[in-house]
Amino acid sequence: MFNTQFIKSNIKYLFFGFLMTFCSSFGQTFFLGIFNPFIREDLNLSHSEFGSIYSFATLVSSFTIIWLGKKIDDFQLRNFAIFVCLSLFFAAVSMSQLLGYIHLIFAIFFLRLFGQGLMSHTSSTSMAKIFDKNRGKALAISWLGLSFGEGVLPALTIYLLNVLFWKKIWLIISGFMILIVLPLIIYLLKNYKDNIINVDEHKINLKIKHWTRKEVLKDIKFYFLLPAILCPAFLITGIFINQIYLFENADWSLNFLALGFTAYAITTVLSLQISGYLIDKFSAVKILPYYLIPMILGFVITLLFKFILSPIIFFIFIAITNGTANVLITSTWSEIYGTKNLGAIRSITISLMVFSTALSPILFGFLIDFGLSTYEILLYMLIYTLFANFLLICKIRNYKPVFIT
Repeated sequence: MFNTQFIKSNIKYLFFGFLMTFCSSFGQTFFLGIFNPFIREDLNLSHSEFGSIYSFATLVSSFTIIWLGKKIDDFQLRNFAIFVCLSLFFAAVSMSQLLGYIHLIFAIFFLRLFGQGLMSHTSSTSMAKIFDKNRGKALAISWLGLSFGEGVLPALTIYLLNVLFWKKIWLIISGFMILIVLPLIIYLLKNYKDNIINVDEHKINLKIKHWTRKEVLKDIKFYFLLPAILCPAFLITGIFINQIYLFENADWSLNFLALGFTAYAITTVLSLQISGYLIDKFSAVKILPYYLIPMILGFVITLLFKFILSPIIFFIFIAITNGTANVLITSTWSEIYGTKNLGAIRSITISLMVFSTALSPILFGFLIDFGLSTYEILLYMLIYTLFANFLLICKIRNYKPVFIT
């Protein structure tokens, strides 16, 4: 499952993918949320004002990705990666010099766009284009960068906040981007040639059609698959942002919250590697009908069996689906629609995913304000997941590449 020879032979490209997903951490909610109280204190913002600014900046970044994400197909990978790195550097510098509301909107917009959005987009798109036979393994290894960031950065940042002013940390991040990440990108992609897959990476010598984004948008099966693709990010964002309410309302001990997140992180890493292996062995399309099943089981078990370890079991099951999704989705687009225009195709789904994560807190907040309990919210999430999986299965026979004869 963990092919050391494959890693040794492709260490530069795999480390590039790992590095880019790690750097996406600087634009992820789990990292930016650490600075929430400090930003609000400096700018005298209420919780709702900060939340509105954050959601607005995220929504605008989701629309921008549609256009900017496509450019990875039009430019050399190294040049595009350098552009994303430099942009994230300037975003970090901007955050370190924060002055007011408008400044905050632009700073968060650029961090969400170039951090959460384009860093991960560049990593996944490049891994899918470079690798064919081992695409699943390559994506699984590259996504370990984000898992590493989730495991290391919060504790490191909280420690630094005890000894440094919060803006100084963003100066450190900007220095890391320009002095370490940028030279590494140039070095790791020094010998990379665009649109060339290694001979060892060809699965089969058959030509498949490489769909354009316009063709994909006219393809009915794309829309049947979309609710299932957006499901994990949309629901998990809502769960995490309202984690305290969900635990307290369900009478779950908050002592299990940290344990739940630890179990979630470990399970996500394991799920990444196992799903990568299974995708390379059986194909993404064959794994696709099953990837929401763990999340469905998590909802069902939590709703039916209300015992002390319910939250931990729930976190483990949603982590299986989330880890699988990180590898599966890009592999699925590659298998069905080809890789030539993968950046343009992924930019649509990434944009919609970011858009859904911006709407999720609003929708969950409305449900909570309306007085729904944790178990009622879980029931609605289960219904949505079942519906998304049903739509996916409706077109399962059509999820295959078009071969050129």
